[in-house]
Amino acid sequence: MHKIFLFAVCTMLQLAVNAQDKAELERRKKQTLQEIEMLNNQYNQVKKNKKESIGQLTLIQNKIRLRNQVIETINKQVRSIDGDINTSYREMRRLQKDLDTLKMKYAHNVVYAYKNRSSYDFLNFLFSATDFNDAIRRIAYMKAYRSYRSQQLEAINQKEVLYKQKITELTNNRKEKRSVLEGQSKEMGELVKDKQEQDAVVTKLKKREKEINSSIAAKRKQAQSLQASITTIINREMAAAKKEADAKAKAERLERERKEKEAATVKTNTPVTNAPATTKTNPVVKKEEPKKTESYLEYNKEDLALGNSFESSKGRLPFPVDNGYVSGNFGKNTVPGTTIIFNQDFITISSPAGTSVKACFEGEVVSVFDVGGMSAVMIKHGKYFTTYSNLSSVSVNKGQTVKTNQVIGRVGTNLDGDGELNFILARENQMINPSSWLRSR
Repeated sequence: MHKIFLFAVCTMLQLAVNAQDKAELERRKKQTLQEIEMLNNQYNQVKKNKKESIGQLTLIQNKIRLRNQVIETINKQVRSIDGDINTSYREMRRLQKDLDTLKMKYAHNVVYAYKNRSSYDFLNFLFSATDFNDAIRRIAYMKAYRSYRSQQLEAINQKEVLYKQKITELTNNRKEKRSVLEGQSKEMGELVKDKQEQDAVVTKLKKREKEINSSIAAKRKQAQSLQASITTIINREMAAAKKEADAKAKAERLERERKEKEAATVKTNTPVTNAPATTKTNPVVKKEEPKKTESYLEYNKEDLALGNSFESSKGRLPFPVDNGYVSGNFGKNTVPGTTIIFNQDFITISSPAGTSVKACFEGEVVSVFDVGGMSAVMIKHGKYFTTYSNLSSVSVNKGQTVKTNQVIGRVGTNLDGDGELNFILARENQMINPSSWLRSR
């Protein structure tokens, strides 16, 4: 009985763990399929543009990447289901073996009971006792024997119930596997279509390489103008912070000198008494040096706390848009199948024109400026700066304090007519890769 109970508990625990694993795989698959659906919607919008673009190719590549993730998740589901099926087979064989053993033992006991079923045999067994205590023991034995037969029957019934449950689980697992494999076949078909579409876009882009390189040159010129504006603004902020720090240090120095002068005046005006001279010397007071800081931008404790908070949020900053994907990486970018290569000190995020752009962290808007006919917003977070460029409209003003996820503008269009946002991250004047700072989606 205890073994059966222990087996049932272990089985239930294993089923619970497997159910959690399956639920997590199913959740991941659904989430990835939702991302693919979002990309499909964006792709349908991009396809309205008659000319193929790098953004269109990047979108297809993202679809392929996500499609491969779905297929890998499905493969894990299949492996998990196969494991459940094998486990069910093993448990069924073990249960069948146990059931056969229990039935055989029970049959032997039934035959024995049948052969010794008369009251005479029972009384003969009872009255053949050597004394009264022996008779009591024999009665207890008969009761225990009858109880043992009842337990055997109960154990057989429980084993049969478990065996039927395993048959049901096995049937359900087979149905689940069939359904999952159908989904896998469908995703494999979609992956083939995506790859064919990718090849078609690459072929068309190769024919337009000269035109695209001209467009990239124009974007590079725009990016240089953007970077120059960012550098000017950061230098202005650093100069203002240094001026404020120097003014504060000067005020502290003047105040310290005034106090020292007052102390010296009081000492000079103190009357001399006829007290015996002593050899006591006045201790040398070391002038307090102003505290050094790594950056004037973090001279104030508020700016220092904000910068530290921003730095500690690395890898967890929210994406600037709810509906978008990275179409241009920080650094060197190459277009597969072509000779098109370009570099940039920011990431490009493709998103439908008009999508809300949100601040990825709290801070102060230090500038709202124009770049190539499109707007840009720059926000200061201690010694860190985030810039959101290529906005069709802006909803904040210079000097305004913004909160995390506050809408600051709308996504504009690029030279190809596609919705696009440039997201720039800088530590003072050093441009850094924002991708590792944003949380995974």
